[in-house]
Amino acid sequence: MTTPGKSRFRQSGRCRTALLLMGVMAISVMLAAGLYFAAVPQQPSAFYQPPQPLPKALPGSVIRQASSHAKLPEGARAWRVMYLSTDEQGKPLAVTGTVVAPDKLSSTPRPVVAWAHGTTGIRPECGVSHTRDPYQQTPDVAGMLAQGWVVAITDYPGLGTPGIHPYMVGRTAAHSVLDMVRAAEQIPESGAGSSFVVWGASQGGNTAFWVGQLAADYAPELTLKGVAASAPALNLRKIAAYNQDKPAGGIFMGMVFAAWDQVYAEASLQAILKPDAADAFQRMIRPCFTAPAGFLPALADLRTPQEYLAVDILATPPWPGLFDHNSPDGPIAVPMVIAHGTADALIPIALSEQAVSRRSRRGETIQIIRLPGVGHDARDESAGYLMTWVQERFEGQGPTR
Repeated sequence: MTTPGKSRFRQSGRCRTALLLMGVMAISVMLAAGLYFAAVPQQPSAFYQPPQPLPKALPGSVIRQASSHAKLPEGARAWRVMYLSTDEQGKPLAVTGTVVAPDKLSSTPRPVVAWAHGTTGIRPECGVSHTRDPYQQTPDVAGMLAQGWVVAITDYPGLGTPGIHPYMVGRTAAHSVLDMVRAAEQIPESGAGSSFVVWGASQGGNTAFWVGQLAADYAPELTLKGVAASAPALNLRKIAAYNQDKPAGGIFMGMVFAAWDQVYAEASLQAILKPDAADAFQRMIRPCFTAPAGFLPALADLRTPQEYLAVDILATPPWPGLFDHNSPDGPIAVPMVIAHGTADALIPIALSEQAVSRRSRRGETIQIIRLPGVGHDARDESAGYLMTWVQERFEGQGPTR
């Protein structure tokens, strides 16, 4: 015969076991969901489908906008925007991005930081503004807002919007940044003015220097105060040469080859790939850095450029000329700064040092900050220094050469 005490004990034990199992199941579900979200990029919503035909309006005109509340910093308001821009041939494009600003009204126009993010991929789902964290690629957004600045973050063409992203096509990317600043001005609640600094990382560093070259002609009504970049991709021919035998370079250079195949009629991906490498190549470049666990299945397909290329890419037209065409080496009239890690294994710091030396000899105002032991992604390590530098530009202080 079971006593009441033993019955209660057994019932209590069964309850504890059931609760433990439920807890294990809940943790398993959360882990599975976390792995899914880390591996599978979010698909852009209908917001990212441009109207057809595109409106006949000036570059920078807002096509549509919507409030954005994802990961919104305290004391801020934000908007997703779709706006008009142009490619390097002047063809109209629809581009998306995020504008975030302090929620308090300002009696004077706010300075704008135009952020140009680094590589996230080349497919629409590799964009940033449609994700759960539209600020994941942008350093210290809260710090910029605390300074009273508006932050304008382009997705670039083909990230969010349909099509292949024209990766490392410098002029097109620069247009999308400049038109993002114009779009921010058209949101009255943001308080955005026409004075801005462009700040970018890696791919976005290339874009930032292109903005420095093109701003005066493409958007003369805007006032560019400075160009800041961390680990910028400035000399694409030398970056390609350095990465010929590196697996990581296989991914990034592969994205270049795939994108330029779509942008330039004279550039053929099929003509440069080894036939037996084509399938693995496509799997290797397909994931997005916004969902980095998606690269795990591709590790088996990871190859260096010299392993999947059938040609010497540095000696086979039109590729060397396209590397030079998209490397920003023209004059820039405003102050510039580069932050670069000494342990960067993708873009050697020597390439930034060479760019600084070359521009200094031309009489341009540029400086470099070396980050000892820091690798390629130097956004967080350089943010404090570059924030101070940006503030000095907005305050009109003269930089050190």
